[in-house]
Amino acid sequence: MPTKTYPAGVAEPNAAPALPKAVLLGLQQKQAIINQVIEGHLPLWEAAGRFQVAHQAARVCLERATGVPTHTIDNEAVCRTIIGWVYLTLLDRPEQADRVSERLEGELREQLSKNALAKTPPR
Repeated sequence: MPTKTYPAGVAEPNAAPALPKAVLLGLQQKQAIINQVIEGHLPLWEAAGRFQVAHQAARVCLERATGVPTHTIDNEAVCRTIIGWVYLTLLDRPEQADRVSERLEGELREQLSKNALAKTPPR
């Protein structure tokens, strides 16, 4: 089935009813992921995969409602988004926000290093 495209800013008339539920569910799922990351129960790279899945239903609804297509972002960008959400969630606790953000930045650097090594051809 072909995908219906819309000019920017032109919404599908019947998209609005599903939008709030899908967006709210996606936000709730994302916040649960963020809480697990803050508590140290979920590694950053795994959280990125879950975060992208949580975004899918809302993404489809937002595209229909706004007529603006979204794009896929890579895991590094999703990780940086998660780090930003963590920092904002902990904004009223700046020391914890700094500590958790530094831990996550370290996880991201480690994962990116592993990926770079995996992509390096043997000599």
